[in-house]
Amino acid sequence: MNQNSVKTIGINDEPRKDSHLVYVNEADGLKGILNRDFDEWSNFDSWESISVQQWIFSRALEVCRGKKIDIKCDCCENNNLIPNDFESIKKEKCFGKKSAYMIKKVVDEIVLAKARRESDGTYSA
Repeated sequence: MNQNSVKTIGINDEPRKDSHLVYVNEADGLKGILNRDFDEWSNFDSWESISVQQWIFSRALEVCRGKKIDIKCDCCENNNLIPNDFESIKKEKCFGKKSAYMIKKVVDEIVLAKARRESDGTYSA
């Protein structure tokens, strides 16, 4: 994943000109999932909402295809962050930053699966 592929922006921030703007509230149920304890919301495979999983996965595919994504949260006035380091994600309250974290996790899985398929034709997580 390109280091500036995903950016989180707040209510008052403008998106980048070369990015696809997405809103956290586009995915009905995403905030409910991201409002849980870290161990629950960070386990993508345990999410019971297929539509929310698809929303995250679609954003991850866009990133894999080289697009830049700006995630507009509605919980921060100003955010304007390209997350490079998710070290403090467990304490994070911002739904945009949590969404960016999950997109990055899915992108990492896609890259890993592709590499494994190309090296030996199989994939196992």
